[in-house]
Amino acid sequence: LDEALVQVVVDISGRPYLVHTGEPAGFELHLIGGHFTGSMVRHVFEAISFNARITTHITVVGGRDPHHIAEAEFKAFARAFRQAKSLDPLVSGIPSTKGAL
Repeated sequence: LDEALVQVVVDISGRPYLVHTGEPAGFELHLIGGHFTGSMVRHVFEAISFNARITTHITVVGGRDPHHIAEAEFKAFARAFRQAKSLDPLVSGIPSTKGAL
């Protein structure tokens, strides 16, 4: 992860959407590993968001090395998803202002 910083918010809402911003210019053309290019990073998050029916916001705050940025994106997503799916013992019922998810 080194110099890369990424912020991710996940909402398990049943309304799939992805906002993915901040990757440096040319990121999509860099090889991250093997044949995996930077453009595949966004594709993976689109596929996860739409198939899992979750809303995901990913913001790359900073970073130079495309490999480190990609690692930071996946790690931040994993942590945000784990937190989003965890039960909060302080909250009872459905955590929605609409009363349903």
